[in-house]
Amino acid sequence: MKSVKKIFLTGLFTLLPVAVTGYLLYWLFSTLDASLKVVIQSLLGFYVPGLGFISIVIIIFLVGIFASNVMGSWIIRQAERVLNRVPIIKNIYGSVSDIQKTFSNNPSKQFSQVVLIDYPLKGTKSMGFIAREDVMFNGERRVSVFVPTTPNPTNGFLLFFPPDEIEKLDIPVDVAIKMIISMGTYQPKAFTPN
Repeated sequence: MKSVKKIFLTGLFTLLPVAVTGYLLYWLFSTLDASLKVVIQSLLGFYVPGLGFISIVIIIFLVGIFASNVMGSWIIRQAERVLNRVPIIKNIYGSVSDIQKTFSNNPSKQFSQVVLIDYPLKGTKSMGFIAREDVMFNGERRVSVFVPTTPNPTNGFLLFFPPDEIEKLDIPVDVAIKMIISMGTYQPKAFTPN
């Protein structure tokens, strides 16, 4: 018979992903809902929980409709020109806008190849994703590789390697991300170089 400790840990690790997901969804809902609570209360004189969240979803949808037509996209371009001329704001807005454009223009081409590289030391392998294969660096062709940190793959390092120092792997990007988030505990049955 299994020990009480082992049964408890099995239950804990079974419920943990559900609990964390539920908490994050609750936090997102509460944060968005609270952001318009004062405005809605002052307009209606009362407040219904969830109305702030629904209002934000409707606002996002309406902005999407507005930005999708010719007049709306022209107005947005003019507003971007103004924001890109204001000191300090242009740095923040420009950086966020560049990141957004990178991921929205060709989402299928972003990080489409998983690779192994020698990093941080020669002979030590790190997993990364090819960002671009055609970077010119001091007259030499380099490949830019994003090496994410674990367990948060949104942080990491952008490194530049000669093409012959990169080992391409025959695994999907989502499998590699699962490996990184799980800190290596999740492993595909096999992954081999291309």
